[in-house]
Amino acid sequence: MTSEQDRPLIDEELREQFAVDHLKQALTSDFGDHPATEVEQAVEDAREQYADAPVRDFVPNLVERDARDRLKESG
Repeated sequence: MTSEQDRPLIDEELREQFAVDHLKQALTSDFGDHPATEVEQAVEDAREQYADAPVRDFVPNLVERDARDRLKESG
């Protein structure tokens, strides 16, 4: 039996990056009338707003909301 300390933890930055990458793919599909580069830029701009957030758990959700709003406004 392994203890909590012995189990490898998923790196928080890696988990967030995976979520953001998945988000880019989903939004590119949802906003097919927008160039993929525009979608990716909307996501990166939204993510930058939360660069200093001390709690990272909800950053992908906030980024999705902000990027969706930006893409809806531009299209």
